[in-house]
Amino acid sequence: MSLRISKFSYLLAVVALSGCSTLYKRVDPGISDQGISFKTYETHFHEVLDAVGPPSRMTACAGGFAFLYEDMLIRELQTGLAGQSGWLQLIKFSVADSRLFRNTAMLHFNDDGILIAKAVAKTTEGLGKAASIQPLLSAEQLVDTSGFEDDGSEPQRWGRDLLRPLPEGLNSAQALDSGLAGLEQSGTTSKIGQHALEMR
Repeated sequence: MSLRISKFSYLLAVVALSGCSTLYKRVDPGISDQGISFKTYETHFHEVLDAVGPPSRMTACAGGFAFLYEDMLIRELQTGLAGQSGWLQLIKFSVADSRLFRNTAMLHFNDDGILIAKAVAKTTEGLGKAASIQPLLSAEQLVDTSGFEDDGSEPQRWGRDLLRPLPEGLNSAQALDSGLAGLEQSGTTSKIGQHALEMR
């Protein structure tokens, strides 16, 4: 009986000392799987730009070009434990689990700018778990999601291509972030695919 009481008391203490937080971060909002309803062989790329704005990425491809749109929501759930007295009440131990909700649309146009193919996907991806000790009065993101947030600025770095290390420079004709050789989704690691040739 005493063993049951002690387990119950321990569980009650954990619940009483715990706290939960949910952090949200939006990246490139604006499209949804229902929002891409353009008709193939009828829609010009100007109509697409007017309706949903500029794409997250674009690339040249055989017989035309392609747009990639991504609408991402990053959600991090945190559970924390904190003390009740002294300096222990000023800090908490937090454990976080992060997930990515992504809407993706790929639009392929011919040389005349007419939409000839489209694909839409809606996915949920686990981004990982993390733990931290942090101040009780703040809730900061624990899981590193910078790989999904920084990709939108990739075209701004095109001018620095000539300053890249030699393995990356030699691969520039096939690089998936130059706008000439294809596309890849945000968060794709450089350890697989075409970037693996760059020996980062």
